[in-house]
Amino acid sequence: MGTLAITVRTLFGLAFDVEKDSSRKSGFKPASIDLGIGKELFGDLRLDGFAAALRCGFADELILAGGDEGRYKGDTPIINRASAIMQMLIHDYCVDASRVQAFASKSNTLGNVGIIRDFIKANGRSVDECGLITNLYHLPRAHMDVIAHDVPLRLFAAESLYLIERPDTKNELVHRLGEGPMAERMAEEIAGIADKIRGSYESKTDAPPVSIPGALHEKV
Repeated sequence: MGTLAITVRTLFGLAFDVEKDSSRKSGFKPASIDLGIGKELFGDLRLDGFAAALRCGFADELILAGGDEGRYKGDTPIINRASAIMQMLIHDYCVDASRVQAFASKSNTLGNVGIIRDFIKANGRSVDECGLITNLYHLPRAHMDVIAHDVPLRLFAAESLYLIERPDTKNELVHRLGEGPMAERMAEEIAGIADKIRGSYESKTDAPPVSIPGALHEKV
């Protein structure tokens, strides 16, 4: 896999919906559908990215923040999403338990970012040595939330870490994203992010500049 050009000390993972699954060692699996809006969640890709980030040396530690799972309100003990994801990583993905922690927060991105901000302050972390990981589709809104909380973290697509660990699976990624032109475009962007993390990115659009009539140009 080689040495990565971009790494972080602490990587914050945004939790996702989970379901019980007695067939797994952890007892849980990523939920397919977001309980709040009833849409495809792609939590399995986020989970793959979490595990890959630790296994490929991208992050020293993973801090998970998430709320309680609404599917199981009233259950005892309470099922917290971040804690369940930590169990999946440790028991189903064989991640070193000493490198992952889980913190309970509100069940939304703003609540997660609040916990992240508090962790950074309490543990003397610099935002320059930290990053945040979630699905590619989630990054723009997550970026708005970290800026609103004055926590300007670098954001990374979970799918890109998955590709770093499994570089020959871009076609499989297109399939997991639902096929079609948009899935193909997303996979290309994800591959580009992976290349930037590796330090091997090369632009595919190095065309000579085009002179536009009437455009303003700086004097050299």
